[in-house]
Amino acid sequence: MNSIQVVDLALTDYASAYAIQLSIHQACYRRENADTIVFQENYPVITVGRGSIDEHLLASPHQLASAGIAVQPVDRGGDMSYHGPGQLVVSPILHLRDFNLTVHQYVRNLEEVVIRIMETYGIHCHRIDEYSGVWVGDEKIAATGIAVEHGITRHGISINVNPDLSHFSYIVPCGIKEKGVTSMRKLGVEAIDLNRIKQDFIREFSQVFSTEIIQ
Repeated sequence: MNSIQVVDLALTDYASAYAIQLSIHQACYRRENADTIVFQENYPVITVGRGSIDEHLLASPHQLASAGIAVQPVDRGGDMSYHGPGQLVVSPILHLRDFNLTVHQYVRNLEEVVIRIMETYGIHCHRIDEYSGVWVGDEKIAATGIAVEHGITRHGISINVNPDLSHFSYIVPCGIKEKGVTSMRKLGVEAIDLNRIKQDFIREFSQVFSTEIIQ
């Protein structure tokens, strides 16, 4: 059985967290570091993926500055995403070959982890064939966006626990105009501790990926 360690960066700025993620990724490539799950919660930021379209940023620099929202280009796939307090960002850094996974299977597994977590809170989620992520009706509760280099993953999945959903109005989330965004809080789950969601993620990840989690 594979094993994977956990690094919890707590609430931090996105750029600093990503620098740490890159360092871990490089150490994993050299086999100097175990595969790792990185947890983080970010100060408000819009990340601009490789597939982003300029028109999907709906706010001016002045509006973003007034709202305290930074903009950060990133090397993952996909369009624009928002990250902020109340959202759990999970970035597994792992060797796909060691887990016998294709990229497609890996992304589906990440989504499955979140689907299982949500079921424990009475939230029934599903996938939409033409889009990535985890959905409740026509609203996305978790967004995926990954990069793979040397067969090792970066970035991952963000789970809307209790973020400020109004901040998503500054972008076309993931480039999907006709659908919305939701959160556990919006769906009626109150007083949620992100640390509890982290433990939920570890539990379900270990089952879906058949791996031992080292905390």
